[in-house]
Amino acid sequence: MNKKWFGSIIALAVIAAMIGIMLKNTADDGLSGQKKQLERELAQSEEVQAGAEGDAEVQEGIAKGESAPDFTLGTLDGGELKLSDLRGEKVILNFWASWCGPCRAEMPHMQDFHEQEAEKAGVRVIAVNLSTSERGDKDKVMENIQSFVEEFGLTFPIPLDMDGEQMDAYRVITIPTTYIIDTSGVIRHVVRGPMDEEMMRDLTASVD
Repeated sequence: MNKKWFGSIIALAVIAAMIGIMLKNTADDGLSGQKKQLERELAQSEEVQAGAEGDAEVQEGIAKGESAPDFTLGTLDGGELKLSDLRGEKVILNFWASWCGPCRAEMPHMQDFHEQEAEKAGVRVIAVNLSTSERGDKDKVMENIQSFVEEFGLTFPIPLDMDGEQMDAYRVITIPTTYIIDTSGVIRHVVRGPMDEEMMRDLTASVD
């Protein structure tokens, strides 16, 4: 009986260890997976990537090396933002929606970057809400957006893509999608999925 009892304890310990490993791997798959993607992306040449993207029949997003399509959008605070007015600064141009889980994971990192590093690095953070993808009538949409912004204490500009034109212009399919734009208005990196503060710092530091 003692041997059987001891054997059962050992078996349970092995099962518990395996479950722990599986849970850790699952937890690490999010932003750490994005970091690995970033490392691969930065290691590849722009020329090779542009060629690969050009071969695709259906291309998601504007290609690297293209000029970022200009736009003028009203912002959540009642102002107006024109992208081309930001020439001379690097831009993190993010597309998001309030119902998007990965957007919720990303926004605290984006706010931290904006507060702690963006100004000294000469970077502007712009987060365009894809308002046509929000749920409910217009009043509910605005309520959801405002609640999201207040929940995460976002202080960077929130332009509103109310008619979906920018979603189409930038060919945004995956949310969030972020474009890293250089000081001359050219897209240098595209990230589909959530980023963390370290990724934002590395990406913006790699462009002029």
